[in-house]
Amino acid sequence: MAKIFFAGELRSPFIKQDMELLQEDHEISVFDLSTCATTKTQMITRYPLALANQIANILRSNILFIWYADYPEVPLIILAKIFNKPIIVNVGGAEVIAAPEIKYGHQLSKVRGFVARWILRNSDMGVVPSRAYVKIIKNLVPSAKVTAIPNYINSAFCEVPLPEKEPIAITAICVSRTRLLKGIPTFEAATKGRPYKSVIVKNMPHDKLMEYFRQCKVYCQLSYTETFGMSLLEAMACGCVPVVTDRDALPEVVGDCGLIVPYNDVEKTKCAIEQAMSMSGEPARTRARLFNKERKRTLINKLIGELL
Repeated sequence: MAKIFFAGELRSPFIKQDMELLQEDHEISVFDLSTCATTKTQMITRYPLALANQIANILRSNILFIWYADYPEVPLIILAKIFNKPIIVNVGGAEVIAAPEIKYGHQLSKVRGFVARWILRNSDMGVVPSRAYVKIIKNLVPSAKVTAIPNYINSAFCEVPLPEKEPIAITAICVSRTRLLKGIPTFEAATKGRPYKSVIVKNMPHDKLMEYFRQCKVYCQLSYTETFGMSLLEAMACGCVPVVTDRDALPEVVGDCGLIVPYNDVEKTKCAIEQAMSMSGEPARTRARLFNKERKRTLINKLIGELL
């Protein structure tokens, strides 16, 4: 059992999921950055005192497990170096991307981009959920040590009996500024006037979203880039036939259980959705079972053991 100092924004479900996974095997002290480091004002007024209160936890830890390569993590990296603590940094994706055509990625900013690269150079291991993003990071920071540990979902989603599927194509968006990132204009154009229902979900409660996935026939993830695709995997677990772009992690997640199209290609996306409407969702459920909790648990514990 390791003593782990865990720092991340626990309001993010996948970060909280990582924390809970580590708690099963290790002693964890938690620094919730969502309470003190999500805005510039908080970084000035709340973060210094909150960080000072965590120094004892850092000293007691064997290893630091940090989420994101961004400004709030810089002092944590420095303290870990001073106290000679191994550092695992989880990269969310935006930190290492520069996409001027959609105005996305921290690497478009000289300062923020430098911070991300500095963190990657000074961490003992970077973790991303896909091999595609391992390559992206190695191209950006050749000296960085980085490994792929895929995300996981609750495998029970794969076993829930499904109702008869309705001819619905669905996609998801988190906030309006991610429309281009998530390929929403392509989805709208490809599904306009088609003989099936098309739905864009936004900020839907998770339980309700899963119920909706169980009804829908096709799930589209038409993103410019993805580090993984949790909503995609959950939709696959609910028997949705996936239609995704050929960008980064998406083909890794889908494998041969769905259809892959070029980013922003409306005509090919339209044809792929129509083809997916006649396909079975069972291969998608079968593939989703590969991304299970025990797989990630084993890989995370192996990494921690190697660093210690």
